[in-house]
Amino acid sequence: MSWGYVRIVRTCYNLHMSERGVAYAFWLRVRSEQATRGWTDDELKERSGIARTTIDRLAKGKRPPLARVVNSLAKALDIDNDEAHRLAGRLPGEPDQAEGEPSPAERRISAREAVLNDPDLNDQQRAVILGVIDLITGGGGEDQGRQAS
Repeated sequence: MSWGYVRIVRTCYNLHMSERGVAYAFWLRVRSEQATRGWTDDELKERSGIARTTIDRLAKGKRPPLARVVNSLAKALDIDNDEAHRLAGRLPGEPDQAEGEPSPAERRISAREAVLNDPDLNDQQRAVILGVIDLITGGGGEDQGRQAS
């Protein structure tokens, strides 16, 4: 008779909260600026030369992004270069995440911005959802009255 070993695995992952990378603040700023301009991921890629997957890695990456990536995105989105490098974790003076955490009211974004920032949607899906938002809100691409938590 052979005895096998049973391995008990415990995880400490909080599944309802995503892990933030060192450049999360920069990723958030990039997505916010992109949404403000109404650019699709393809437009941002064309203007910055940085692939969507590289941009999405900013949110969870364990190391700061390359200077070339930060410089290209900052230039395309008119973000101050020093600020961009600080937000990306490449320069000292990065704001403390705990202290700089926005309040729930500050975390509210429009439905349009949520759709534009969702990394799981492709451009065709975004276009369909944005069309539905325009139908509901009366069109015009503005979604001022509706807020998504």
